[in-house]
Amino acid sequence: MIAHRVALAGAVLMLSIVPAASQLRRPMTCTEDVSVRLDPVPAPEGAKPQPQPQRARTFSLVSSGGLLTVISAGRSDYYECQVASPRLNERTPRNAIKCQNGVYFLLIDLNKLNFVEAQLNPEDRSEIKMSYGSCRTL
Repeated sequence: MIAHRVALAGAVLMLSIVPAASQLRRPMTCTEDVSVRLDPVPAPEGAKPQPQPQRARTFSLVSSGGLLTVISAGRSDYYECQVASPRLNERTPRNAIKCQNGVYFLLIDLNKLNFVEAQLNPEDRSEIKMSYGSCRTL
C-alpha cells in the first residue's frame, strides 16, 4: 500500500517537473506589457544611456519540434528552443523554455504564460531592447 502511494506521488512529481510541451504546441498570442530600448543617440562620453519606452506589440507563437515561429507584422522569425534548467540555488525546475535566434532571446514561462524577450547586439547600441508581457493560448 505504501509502495503504491510512493509510486503515485513520484508520478505526480514527475508530471509537474516535465515542461508543458502540449501548451507550447498550441498557437499562442502574446502582448508586450513593457518594452524599452536604449536611446539611439550617442550619449556624451561618461554619461549613461537612457532607456526609451517603445510601443507595445502583439505577436503570435507557433511551435513545431524544437523550433518556435514568432509571427509579427507579417514577418516570421524562427527560434531554436530548449527547456530552461533551474539555477543552482533553485530546488525545483522551472516549467519554462528558452529560445534563441542570433541576437534575440526569448524565455517563456509555461505555467503563468509570461515571457521576457531581449535583443542584445554588442556592435550597435541602438539594437539593445528588453520587453516582457503575457501570452494566451488560442
